[in-house]
Amino acid sequence: MISVDGISGDDFAGAGLQRLRGLPQHDLLTLAGDWLGELAPWRNAETLAAISTTMSAESVLSSLFVFGERVAESEVRSELPGPLFDLLLRAGVLSEDSGKVSADYCLVRGDGMALLAAWRAAGRDSGSYAPWVGTDSMTLSRLVAARTGVRSALDLGCGTGILGLSAARNGADVLSVDINPECTAAATVNAHINGLGDRLTTAEGDIMSLSLDDRFDLVVSNPPCLPLRRGSLGWLAGEAGLDGLEFFWELLRQVPRLLSQEGEALLQAAAYGDESGPFFISELEAELRRLNVSGRLLLRPSTPPRWPAFAQLDEDQQLTGPLGEEVREYVTGIGATHYYGFVLSTRSGGEGLEVGRFQ
Repeated sequence: MISVDGISGDDFAGAGLQRLRGLPQHDLLTLAGDWLGELAPWRNAETLAAISTTMSAESVLSSLFVFGERVAESEVRSELPGPLFDLLLRAGVLSEDSGKVSADYCLVRGDGMALLAAWRAAGRDSGSYAPWVGTDSMTLSRLVAARTGVRSALDLGCGTGILGLSAARNGADVLSVDINPECTAAATVNAHINGLGDRLTTAEGDIMSLSLDDRFDLVVSNPPCLPLRRGSLGWLAGEAGLDGLEFFWELLRQVPRLLSQEGEALLQAAAYGDESGPFFISELEAELRRLNVSGRLLLRPSTPPRWPAFAQLDEDQQLTGPLGEEVREYVTGIGATHYYGFVLSTRSGGEGLEVGRFQ
């Protein structure tokens, strides 16, 4: 597992991590190798074939980080500078066994940045999300990138660090928090890969019970939002209650004490609804009034109620067993026919909720 324990800023500076930015990285949600098995329905053979024709001087790095192949240690050492190879081994990004080297993380593109992300989509060992980048991360990253003039930013549940790094790229000093040490380590390494190591600080902690004295110009979070009872999958920390909003509500309640006077929070999640919109809007309006913050809700195009790819599904892609029965009973009981991804922007003061849609 990736770790930055005992690795100094000088170690990062001397390793030349920015060399990884030149790789023919995976396009987002296009992964190679068999490590993900059924968790990688988005693998694209044509894209991977195109990548393979571009490999030249960086063939070893591409084999490791793009195709997930094992490479002879002698071959890796002959191509990589010693400081870079040694740091990747020390950090747990690479591992060596019986003379073969493999990458425990793939390299993906994310909003113009190169990001190490876990080959697996969920951290079964730690019981929390592994550092991962999805299309929802990209949506929020682009909104963050559009916020210029931000001096300080807080990224809650940082994962790969992409959201905080988007703010850092605009000149903000960033604090990235995650309960999973694998994620805070990945965010640190990714900051150095992208030349932003001096802008990002990490802290390990539970975003549901933060104790911070500082206030921030921007607070951003893409928290777990799977609409499943907490603990129902046993190993995946993405469950956020049957409505999928437990983390969202708790983070929203923390916003007023985290924002600077002119600050803004961007929170992303998803909610059940019908053709007219999400069911939770009235409750959200009441909560915003209680917190004395104003809000703008941006809705993604709706989908039918969907299930996590990690759960057991039948041939019709429906949840099976007691979990499926529990979810279907809940969805039927509330009359949900649609499922809306959304981003909520909130600011201190003001009043009311504006509802719009992504164009």
